[in-house]
Amino acid sequence: MHFDARSLAALTGLGLLLAVAGCDSSAKPIEPSLPQPRTISGSLQLAVGCAQGAQAARRPAEPSVAAEPGNPRQLVASWLENQSPDHVGITVALSRDGGTSWSRSPLPRLLTCDGGRYVHVSDPWASIGGDGTIYVASLGTQAPTAAGTAHDIVVSVSRDHGTSWDPPIVLDTGTAPPTQPDKEAILADPRRPGTAYAVWATYQVAPGVEPSIDKVMFARTLDGGRAWSSPSPIYSGNDEAQENQLLMTAGGVLLDVFVEGSSLPGTPHPPPLPVKIRAIRSTDQGQSWSAPIDAAHFTYTNAVDPGTGGQLRFFGQDITAAAAGNALYVAWFEAHTEFSSILVARSEDAGLHWRTPQVVVREKAEAFLPTLAVAGDGTVGLLWFDFRHFTPKSSVLNTDVWFSSSRDRGLHWSESHAAGPFDLRSAPAVRFGPFLGDYMGLCGLPDGFAAVFIQAKPQSRNGTTDAFFSHIQG
Repeated sequence: MHFDARSLAALTGLGLLLAVAGCDSSAKPIEPSLPQPRTISGSLQLAVGCAQGAQAARRPAEPSVAAEPGNPRQLVASWLENQSPDHVGITVALSRDGGTSWSRSPLPRLLTCDGGRYVHVSDPWASIGGDGTIYVASLGTQAPTAAGTAHDIVVSVSRDHGTSWDPPIVLDTGTAPPTQPDKEAILADPRRPGTAYAVWATYQVAPGVEPSIDKVMFARTLDGGRAWSSPSPIYSGNDEAQENQLLMTAGGVLLDVFVEGSSLPGTPHPPPLPVKIRAIRSTDQGQSWSAPIDAAHFTYTNAVDPGTGGQLRFFGQDITAAAAGNALYVAWFEAHTEFSSILVARSEDAGLHWRTPQVVVREKAEAFLPTLAVAGDGTVGLLWFDFRHFTPKSSVLNTDVWFSSSRDRGLHWSESHAAGPFDLRSAPAVRFGPFLGDYMGLCGLPDGFAAVFIQAKPQSRNGTTDAFFSHIQG
């Protein structure tokens, strides 16, 4: 995912008004706790070329999770992770018993030390079709050359529940400068075997300047990932469209949901600018797309370390979206000086119209990085992190994982503690602060949710971070 600052901020007043109307966290009863999550990351059987030299510490981040339609005991999770001293690749974990046990392996033939073309692979996104075909999309970065740095949108496919993988297929490539593809998402069509869709952003890049206005690109496969259509632009506005996510309704409407706003240099405290969540719709499997529909306007902010005031890598552009039937949901966070909130907006008619957002979380402490999913019975689930257990002047940044669910389409919510606390400051440091990922994994099951998320020490045991799984009952 690209993070310059698009550190945007919107000043529409809607998010602020709704958040102020919420209940103060001090009046809340003690939240119940969910069962302890299990660690699913750990040692890997690496290719010989990747295993040579000193083994880098395990540093899982940015997980995605998917369940097979009609067979929810088949789960796949993916995350990015060091696979040699100098290479970052993708780990895939598979469960055939609903998450009780897991096997894991590197996604093959991506890294140069494994016969691939990349020194860094990121942004893993997993989806499973009704025929059991697994698709994992990722962003591959090649070694820099005098001409620039090449980035590829790549898809890996397995047709035997992850036992073997086809050679990765490049959907699009760009060399920065002048162009850079970024932050892809993939969706296997739950109704059409062998059909899947991919979406990503392509930025215009100039030397020494943050990427500017972008295009949203799209491709699809009709033969189980063996061949893909040529990339085509499906949206280009006057601002940047980021965090593209694909959804499909029960009526077969395909949607791309994204956040759109102006670009700024990276700053810890961005000035206010208008930001909106938008959706475009396709009723013909991505061959044509509607004009954008506004789902929500909100105040764009970024999280900061409450002890030091330092910037953290959690931005208002980290939106999330989910679908169930013809209902759609989007969520985002806002971190204000006196309070923090997570809001959810919904549509009942496949994205044509959107209701006024509901405040799901309001805390004096910062709440950030929401992730949405919908269970088989229509229960909406929301996973996030917050700092409510942080102690001022503490040497550790206590961070917890929380989960809230709604059985009435987002009108009322029930909150539980999911995991933690862990010290966010102990997570690997990257640009913009400690890194857990720009999203977490959550998918709906018939009897609840499959959640995959990252925690740092002291919860992590195999490295500075670990990936954890929870089967959360709705």
